[in-house]
Amino acid sequence: MLSREEMKTDKKTYTVNDELYQRFPVKNQAFAIVSTRDMGEPSYLGFLEKMHQRLAVRMEREDPGFSREENAQDLGANALNLLLGSYGFPNHQFLKWEPLIVPEPLTKHKTKKPPEELTEMVKKTATLYGSDLTGISALDEKWIYSKDMDKPFIITEKGKPKETEEAFYLPKTMNRAIVMGFLMDEPMISNSPELKASTATSFGYSRMGITAVSLAEYIRALGYQAIPSMNDTAMSIPLAVDAGLGQLGRHGLLITPEYGSNIRLAKVITDMPLDIDQPVDFGITEFCENCFLCADHCPSDAISRGEPTMETDYQTGNPGVSKWFVHAEECLKFWQDNGASCINCITVCPFTFGFESMQCFECERCAERDRGCILQNNTQFRVEHGFLKQDRWADRGEILPPRRRGL
Repeated sequence: MLSREEMKTDKKTYTVNDELYQRFPVKNQAFAIVSTRDMGEPSYLGFLEKMHQRLAVRMEREDPGFSREENAQDLGANALNLLLGSYGFPNHQFLKWEPLIVPEPLTKHKTKKPPEELTEMVKKTATLYGSDLTGISALDEKWIYSKDMDKPFIITEKGKPKETEEAFYLPKTMNRAIVMGFLMDEPMISNSPELKASTATSFGYSRMGITAVSLAEYIRALGYQAIPSMNDTAMSIPLAVDAGLGQLGRHGLLITPEYGSNIRLAKVITDMPLDIDQPVDFGITEFCENCFLCADHCPSDAISRGEPTMETDYQTGNPGVSKWFVHAEECLKFWQDNGASCINCITVCPFTFGFESMQCFECERCAERDRGCILQNNTQFRVEHGFLKQDRWADRGEILPPRRRGL
């Protein structure tokens, strides 16, 4: 069994072809592509119209898992997400790049402490505000979007982050990303692709908004600049990998040692001088090469069964990074046909609920491993450190949420 410390690596846990890779524009995300196609004009959340129309039909028919009461729970869980940030648009609503409530005098005088002390302060406060996992990475410029729906992100040598009518400007001094993971409700996600699982996702987004906005204000009150970010400004998953939260899986999502795939991600970008965390390698790439559960249970057949590659024909995929590309447009079309979002890939990922004995029947790699079964090792780590409960070894585990304080 690897400890968290032993999972850390000095090596990159992904491969980038710098000649092929280009920064990714938001307009090539599935949300934007499907929405724009549906609405006949540039749109980011327009895909929801068809999904809500389908949901209304299923509620009227009283389909199991699509009752009015369950929809009401989802709407309530999503309220703060929509009020604070609407999933994430740069410099929008409460995701402003300028202080919201911090008095101006506090923003002019930086707290003078060594980086290791500031790092500990930020991580403790992120936990207080609702983060379940927190890591810090350098802000690699290649993960910053090249363009939002209509404005480019321009990286400048100095100055303050700002938005004009022409562009968003990010100075190189904003060189740290505080990446946070938010655990989703385990009993609810198991109902995917019904509304209860959508409610778990909505809770995750609302908690993301609360924590990102609060942590940004905390950093501003210490005299530094901060950008709260949900799905906007920069790509969360590669930053989370750089920050040591986990590794990329076949399903295109982050897999963490503590909670598997069952998290949502937000970040705060800052110029505060923070110590960065090392990436981790606990065998996910090797495991996913032999595991197809997410692909088997994807109702849209959007998940690759092939080998990792640097090239893709999907408009939603950005060439130049070796990975399994997901046909995200097909995934989103299923959401529309279903009337609710789908997280089947998260619920069936073996690292979400831990090792179960039945998983051995289709695995042929045990004899090839020097350090034993990657999944069993990770499950032991989670049980020992209080992230997972198993009444009997190899039975389905119960995810144990952390005890939260504060927000």
